[in-house]
Amino acid sequence: MEKCEKKLIVIKSTGNHSNRLIQNLHFEVFCKKYGIQYFNPTFEDMAAYYDEPCCTETNLFYKILQIDFLGRMFRHSRIVKKLFSVVWLISKLGLIKFIRFDKNGDEKHCENYLLRAFETKNTIYVAGWSFRVPKSATTYREEMSKNYTLKKIFYQDNLLVNKVEKLKSEGYYLVGVHIRRGDYKKWKNGKYYYSDEIYEKHIETFKNSIEGKVAFILFSNDKVKFKESDNIIVSKEDWFVDQYVMSLCDCLLGPPSTFTLWANYMGNVKLYHIFDAENLTAVS
Repeated sequence: MEKCEKKLIVIKSTGNHSNRLIQNLHFEVFCKKYGIQYFNPTFEDMAAYYDEPCCTETNLFYKILQIDFLGRMFRHSRIVKKLFSVVWLISKLGLIKFIRFDKNGDEKHCENYLLRAFETKNTIYVAGWSFRVPKSATTYREEMSKNYTLKKIFYQDNLLVNKVEKLKSEGYYLVGVHIRRGDYKKWKNGKYYYSDEIYEKHIETFKNSIEGKVAFILFSNDKVKFKESDNIIVSKEDWFVDQYVMSLCDCLLGPPSTFTLWANYMGNVKLYHIFDAENLTAVS
């Protein structure tokens, strides 16, 4: 498909920072592959962090389409998000083409579904979390990791970044440890909400498996009991600095989370997930 007037517009974001980055990634690389113009007005508040992000151009019509009646009250209800959404109502009148990707599907299904939609409409509005094109994400990884590199202004002269870069220059093997708390206490009934002792055990096991100098950088959205030392660093930075520092590490470990997945993608970092309290599983 040659580049033409076809447009894909993300009109609803999903989740918080790393979720939105991954949602954006898959729609954007799809458009790169097929020469489709790509707009994500929902990304407007995050675009300023990155070197060359997607187009976030917006207008009054887009803002109207993003309105959800009762959305804040029932933000976890798919039915409410659908039936009380302006973009869904307008699409039902036949004025626009709107697709929500809420059901998991394979790459071929996702691509073909969107391509068929473009056979009848030049502009498609999309939302949802389940659109995935992993092969295209891999193909465009170098370009996307360059485009979504954190702007230097957000980390220059940062003490944590300077310390991590110094350790790298001294030959340390850097392990990023993501201690996810907060919403994980309830998500999936707390399945991935681990105690400090569990993380401590995995850190010790990991340390004993690595030859040479090793340092651990700990990231959490809650307080942890770990005390800093020569080879234990506890980050107290904002999420965007944490993600940047994670991408500088040699490997990452933590529960299943898009936060580490994004850092893994950006820095091509080895990633281990803690799927249960006893085991680490290599993801990539």
